[in-house]
Amino acid sequence: MNISKSIAFLSLLLAGTATGVRAQYIDDIRRYAQPEQGATARFKGLGNAQTALGGDLSSVSGNPAGLGFFGQSDLSITLDYANDVNKANYFGTNSQNSIGRVGISQFAAVFNLPTRRAIGSNLTSGWVNFNIGVGYHKTNNFNTTLGYTGINSESSIADFMTYESGNVFGDFGWEAGMIDEDADEYLIPMTTLDNRQTAFNREEGFQSETNVSFGANYSNRFYIGGSLGFARVNHRVNSLFMEDGSIENAGYIYPQNPSSRFVNTGHADYDIYNPLLESDYAYDNEYWSDTRGNGFNAKLGIIYKPVNQLQIGITATTPTWYTLTNEYTDYFGITNYLSDGTEDGLEYPEETTYFDYNLRTPYRLNGGIAVLFGTGLISADVEYVDYASMRFTSSDTGTDNDMNNDIQNTYKSAVNFRVGGEYMIAPDLMIRAGYGYAGGPFKDFDSNTQTVSAGLGYRINNLYFDLAYQNMSQKYSLNPYVLDDANGHYSPVVDVDNFRNSVFLTAGFKF
Repeated sequence: MNISKSIAFLSLLLAGTATGVRAQYIDDIRRYAQPEQGATARFKGLGNAQTALGGDLSSVSGNPAGLGFFGQSDLSITLDYANDVNKANYFGTNSQNSIGRVGISQFAAVFNLPTRRAIGSNLTSGWVNFNIGVGYHKTNNFNTTLGYTGINSESSIADFMTYESGNVFGDFGWEAGMIDEDADEYLIPMTTLDNRQTAFNREEGFQSETNVSFGANYSNRFYIGGSLGFARVNHRVNSLFMEDGSIENAGYIYPQNPSSRFVNTGHADYDIYNPLLESDYAYDNEYWSDTRGNGFNAKLGIIYKPVNQLQIGITATTPTWYTLTNEYTDYFGITNYLSDGTEDGLEYPEETTYFDYNLRTPYRLNGGIAVLFGTGLISADVEYVDYASMRFTSSDTGTDNDMNNDIQNTYKSAVNFRVGGEYMIAPDLMIRAGYGYAGGPFKDFDSNTQTVSAGLGYRINNLYFDLAYQNMSQKYSLNPYVLDDANGHYSPVVDVDNFRNSVFLTAGFKF
């Protein structure tokens, strides 16, 4: 294979940076804006319906008012195992990939600080305590693997390259002979249809938050709390797209453009590209992305008990303000298998760029209600998130304007629901179940996520153990590349069913 144009590629890459940034980051920022509340196995078993509940270390990262329920100090750690499965269908071909990981889901402590009272005074009226909590919890598990393959009878990657004139994809397509001009000087693809397209995408890493929280109890009726959250993103992606096909022959090219560089012997490029007239090709585009950074947010929450059997909770969460750095490496290559049995090709070498940007995620509003009875409870939450309120800023004003317009055009507000119940089946032994529904953030298609969970809890003296199972499922579609559907060139669609089966184990003690 001939390796060429290494120096020219750097200038092409820089010229195409703005387009590349928009294509890559519009989906990344959505991921970072969809954290899951950190929770112990108890609240995971309850479907994470925790806004109106207290007395659990999940309150360190959830509704901090729940810390006011603690009458003694508490410490716990939660381990998790997650097995992620993706089933994909692309032009009638099914594929399946899975990955499993063990990790620490949560670690937290609360320190009970009762107020000083005079001897003989009422211990349940006025401010009863001011408790402090600290904790770490995982808010996103990015570990997933997706692969798909199929025979595309509708388009080729060369169709996409014709739309990308002036940036890396378009320039590579021209240099590789995958696109040309017709007689009216419009770019047209030079590849046949019925090409095999194959893609692999592997993501790793996590999103987490460390919280410093406080909660106070007033007369065992009103609870108030606040917290500061320090968020962390560590997200790595490796993505590969491949296409195996054929270049059109002279019988197709000549009627399109008799002056084409492929068939015009007087054209300066004729000797370079003429061998491509009768050739098969293998195209691949691979990129590596590593995003890291930090952010912060704040929460304010209240819980009110009008009667002993009813609790009402509200939590307001500010946006998280992130400062992120992305390291991005992209590679393009094509191998041509010529009719005389030889091979030729072109490579744009791997080049790494760095991009710093700031992200403001949406604010969140949560409301919850819990009904308590002698041997159990039922809890329900509703959450409002406005994904269109996200904002992207960097040192490039043009990119910022384009990105924020894309956010407005792509995302919308969503409403999430969670409900869970707990029942004591024996002294110190409880069973739990929960359900969650997360509305999709996209304007143009539905991508809701549903979770079903169940759990057990056991208490012995000051020790406690909780076990929970959670099944998350979502259906969504994605495009390997985007064409102008309005002109009859339809973007290829991959239909994906994603399932994540997780197990959580919490061990803790009160002191």
